[in-house]
Amino acid sequence: MVVRDFISEAERLALLKKANTHLQRGELHPNACGPCRYYAKADDAPALYVDALLKALTRRAERCLWLEGVPPDQILGRVISLIQPGGFIHRHTDAYDHGVPGSRPERHHLRCNIVVSLQHPSGRPVIEGEALEVGERDMWVFTASRHMHQTAPLQGGDARVVYGFGWSVPSDHALRQPPERAVWAED
Repeated sequence: MVVRDFISEAERLALLKKANTHLQRGELHPNACGPCRYYAKADDAPALYVDALLKALTRRAERCLWLEGVPPDQILGRVISLIQPGGFIHRHTDAYDHGVPGSRPERHHLRCNIVVSLQHPSGRPVIEGEALEVGERDMWVFTASRHMHQTAPLQGGDARVVYGFGWSVPSDHALRQPPERAVWAED
């Protein structure tokens, strides 16, 4: 599912600045799964990464996706992801019940990702072999522990920046269309 214009342009710019500042300070870590990839698990150091905007976007996503009261994912949680040209996300599903603390075999990892910077189509997410037509300010949602996902190697001169959020949902969870924007858009 894709939710268009989930964030405002002002929020997009603030998130982009936040990601670039963390990168410049060395607070985004190299991702061992591939080259030119950096990330931070925001919930591992909330005082450093979780600000008022990230909290507001978490609440907004919960309202938009009918997830109020659903437990947050404890494995990945909220993530800042920055991929530089040449980097890519390898084809995979998220390991969710392989003995990782916080995992529960009867649950799945529902992921929503907010596009902050995506200048080249090569950075679009590919889920089950299908490239999603997403752009900056959009959010895409899928069950990452159930569906294969990846990207092509990023081309162009700008980084791909995405903020991800996760929830632990029952295995029979079905995505529902968001309610009217007015219900979830204001914080």
